[in-house]
Amino acid sequence: MEMRKRGRRWIYLFSVVLIAFWVALPFVCPNEAIAAPEKIRLSMGGASTGTWIYMYCALLSETWKRYIPNLDITVLATAGTTANYIPMNKGELDLAGASTSGDFYALNGKYFTKEKLTDFCSMMPATKGFNQAFTYLESPINSWKDMEGKRICLGARASPTSVIQQEICEALGIKPKFVFSTPQEATEMVKDRRVDGMIYGVGAPWSGIMDVATAVKIKLIPMTPEEQKKVNKAYPYQVPDVIPAKTYNFQTEDIPTCQGIQTINVRPGLSDDLVYRLVKVIWEHYDEVVKASPPAKWVKAADIVHMVAPIHPGAVKYYREIGIQIPDRLVWKKK
Repeated sequence: MEMRKRGRRWIYLFSVVLIAFWVALPFVCPNEAIAAPEKIRLSMGGASTGTWIYMYCALLSETWKRYIPNLDITVLATAGTTANYIPMNKGELDLAGASTSGDFYALNGKYFTKEKLTDFCSMMPATKGFNQAFTYLESPINSWKDMEGKRICLGARASPTSVIQQEICEALGIKPKFVFSTPQEATEMVKDRRVDGMIYGVGAPWSGIMDVATAVKIKLIPMTPEEQKKVNKAYPYQVPDVIPAKTYNFQTEDIPTCQGIQTINVRPGLSDDLVYRLVKVIWEHYDEVVKASPPAKWVKAADIVHMVAPIHPGAVKYYREIGIQIPDRLVWKKK
């Protein structure tokens, strides 16, 4: 009987101590007891649903959420990457699909904005958009200057790609007779030989060129080194490059041209630490990104030096850590 009483007493005392411990814990270690990991919520402007850059933004979002705890990113459909600049400049977007040409226009107050926009930063390259000029195999057009006075299809009037091609021709001092239409209508006109050729800025290989090549024999039109330099000098967002041989089954040699880069931009106000982690995660898992989205293969981390907009300091920290030399003039600085 006495043993039972002692057992009950010990159970009672143990219960009192345990309850006291849990009651006192918040006062002894308030931070550890109360604080939970803070959820980081970001908004990301994509483009029209179904476009490559929108799907790429969604892919990045899922990759970040997989490897960065307590991160939530909402990818928003927008009217296009150029529609992302003004909201980001106002602080309404944290991340956004963009391009070096869009950066150039935004910084200089051209086309889609009446004022110069400066509150946005480059973070990473996404893919390349090659300026691809092509004509019939037997055509006398063998260089860009040969397109002078010829009927050349572009994209839709005032579309980003048609504006860029017009700028390139202006920089080269040539005046083709431009024919504006949708890309689909343009490729049909080439097939029917109603025009002399076409120029389009897009990733390679482009399905439009492959489609035309099934109907007629065509060739790509190269730029000379001097033409590449002229274009780059006039429009820094256009980088001299080549479309590698065998990108298309009819193409046996590298084709010199210029290209613009689709990019991911970031709001300057995002912390250096967070941007560093965002950049680090993508490049450390880039094989997964390329597997899910092959056009991403065209860029590498070193292409960050071709950005037009200043680069976020958090991103700069990562790129410099892996040995990429980024000049101070490319680093974003608080106004």
